[in-house]
Amino acid sequence: MLCRAGIRLDPARRQVVRDGSPIRLSKEEFAVLEELLLADGAVVSTEQLLERAWDENVNPFSNVLRVTVTGLRRRLGDPPVIETVTGVGYRIP
Repeated sequence: MLCRAGIRLDPARRQVVRDGSPIRLSKEEFAVLEELLLADGAVVSTEQLLERAWDENVNPFSNVLRVTVTGLRRRLGDPPVIETVTGVGYRIP
């Protein structure tokens, strides 16, 4: 079980709960959130997220990660928990 910022992620059951409310995520959103939670507050680079959440055929210059993080932020609701570290990646402080 991974927990941070009111989010509880159960990798075995592929379930996410924030402040008691279940959240449905796509496969990629789940993978990105899992990597951010595993980092325990550290910044995860965009390269690492692309490598771990998608297959090797993903174009590193596409905006697929940005779109996924935007959707993930929307699904997780307020207050926002995913922080963008410009030029580096993302983190959940």
